[in-house]
Amino acid sequence: MSKTILGQVNLPVLGKRELLQKNPYFYGLSDDDLSHVEELVFEEHFDRDDFIFSEGDDNHYLYLVASGAVKVFGTSSDGKEQILKLARPGDSFNDVAAFDGQVTPSGAQALTSLVVYRLSGRELLSRSCRYGALAANIIRALGQRVRDLGELVADLSFRPVAGRLARILLEQLPLAGSTRLTQRDMASMAGTAREVVARALKSMEDD
Repeated sequence: MSKTILGQVNLPVLGKRELLQKNPYFYGLSDDDLSHVEELVFEEHFDRDDFIFSEGDDNHYLYLVASGAVKVFGTSSDGKEQILKLARPGDSFNDVAAFDGQVTPSGAQALTSLVVYRLSGRELLSRSCRYGALAANIIRALGQRVRDLGELVADLSFRPVAGRLARILLEQLPLAGSTRLTQRDMASMAGTAREVVARALKSMEDD
């Protein structure tokens, strides 16, 4: 479906049922179970650069991206930013805080005009006792989050900047046109400085 939101015309927005069916947390749920989950879903809109939440907030919602893009990031004591994930339509974020009941370990900011659906993690855990597939999916999805973070740590620790940048560019190719990343964004994803990214891009272009 398409909607006009936040000054953008014909921006595609995934409907609640469509998004739930696409998301790994809800694979295998019956239509009746999905109808009950839909009752927990609330739609929220954000402008570009709006913060959905900040690191350390008491926020226990699972967010599903219906339209637009979100960066999930951590910030060091000296203000250096590390982008941990880019969430796009069909993706989820704030998974850990939603289910462990503790403060958010990272911040989230809209990269574009944004539509998200939020669900209470506490309610999902409660219903997982009744919907067997939901409980298994939560375990599997959180396991994938741990794997993703492990890969990020290995990437930052062992891969040179040019290799990190090449991986970022390759990952963005299928999404070209949906989100424009700046050199500063890529530096935050690669764990380096913007000037280093600029030199690496120039070197890759020359090669």
